[in-house]
Amino acid sequence: MLQLDKSISKPYYVQIYEYYRREIEAHRMVAGMRLDSVRELAQAAGISKMTVEKAYYQLASEGYILRRHKARYEVASLGVEMRPDDATAPVRHEASRRPVYAYDFASGDMALERFPLDIWRKYMNRILSEPDRLLAANDDQGVPDLRQALSRYVYETRGVHAEPSQIIIGAGTISLLGVLTNLLHEKYACIGVEDPGFRLGREIFRNSGYSIVPIPISGGLLHVDALEASGVRLVYVSPSHQFPTGTVMPAGIRHRLLHWAEKTDGLIIEDDYDSELRYYGRPVPALQGLDRHGRVVYMGALSKVLPFFIRLSYMVLPPQLMPLYEQRRSLFRQGASVPEQCVLAEYIESGELARQVRRLRKEYQEKGELLGRLLVETFGQDIVVGRLVSGVYCHIRLRSRLSEGELRRRAERQGCRVLSMQSFYETPSQETDKEFLLSFSKIPSCKLRDAVAALHRAWSEKEGY
Repeated sequence: MLQLDKSISKPYYVQIYEYYRREIEAHRMVAGMRLDSVRELAQAAGISKMTVEKAYYQLASEGYILRRHKARYEVASLGVEMRPDDATAPVRHEASRRPVYAYDFASGDMALERFPLDIWRKYMNRILSEPDRLLAANDDQGVPDLRQALSRYVYETRGVHAEPSQIIIGAGTISLLGVLTNLLHEKYACIGVEDPGFRLGREIFRNSGYSIVPIPISGGLLHVDALEASGVRLVYVSPSHQFPTGTVMPAGIRHRLLHWAEKTDGLIIEDDYDSELRYYGRPVPALQGLDRHGRVVYMGALSKVLPFFIRLSYMVLPPQLMPLYEQRRSLFRQGASVPEQCVLAEYIESGELARQVRRLRKEYQEKGELLGRLLVETFGQDIVVGRLVSGVYCHIRLRSRLSEGELRRRAERQGCRVLSMQSFYETPSQETDKEFLLSFSKIPSCKLRDAVAALHRAWSEKEGY
């Protein structure tokens, strides 16, 4: 930012001129960027408007800035491209450049065109026109109206028993896990995690000082014998749709898991990340709904049925954890947008969320089945496609002599981003078949055939593709 040196004899207008010229020539100020108005800069620097006008006039006369009619000065285009060896060019880090993929099989985000932005905008405009309501909604635990709406919603859709006072709103699951690691660390030093399982959740606990104990997933099911033998008293599971294998935990294992928690004075963290998107049979009730002894922390998210920019998740704490939360709540400042929380409350109460879920459930089921058919048609006996019962990912096994890493790199060269199953293991898998997750949520149905063809080109073992 501009700093005038009043200890030297160089005139202020020259210092202003030289500062902006350097910034523009170094491309730190790019074409179209607006400068402060004459009055604003004069007030901020404590100098006269005439001094600023003189500097701006010189810059404009040399073509560094230009002035639109009745508008502020803005940076002019210098008409040259930056060269990598330009001494004045800022350092560009290749790692900061995010690649763009023609077919993103890795993202579970919904396509923005499937979201009724006009309805969301209408609710947002209404909320922003009611400042008293926004002031009343300021609560570090989350907007009271949203917690009330979620209390009814999770009971009706998931069988979860949650008073509004037990619900904590956060800006995504990761921020809520940060709260949880703080609350649990004094009682639990290690945590059992599904292997394979939710990698990011595992790393949050590891970075918070917990010891990580992998519990095998065998045939898609949690190995409860291994959990009981491990000695841990805290476990992180996804029973309604195990990530990443996609299986559902049977009732027998659920009751055995609850019995383990009661017997060991343990705690279960239930991640119910995409429960809305179940395609066959009745929705499987949440594990928390079976809990009668306060042994389950329920983690919910709407990230698969709302756009990526609405980063709102929620957590239901069992009653015995609430006193500790109340004691420490000043440490957990609310990071989620208050207006968005208010809008989501209305979106739920009006029935719009339920309609959105029904639309997506029908579309995703059709897209998932289409993707499965295309994969089998294209790859034949070289692929096994798991049955899609929930969520937005197809689980596949590919017969190939190439490593999962090489297959992933080949896919990227063909414009396809894929998720390798190896990345979700705490301990490396010894499977000979190569496993991947392929999401269909962001790829339009009309482009799925081309996307699968690109994958086939990538995963052909012939050279020179």
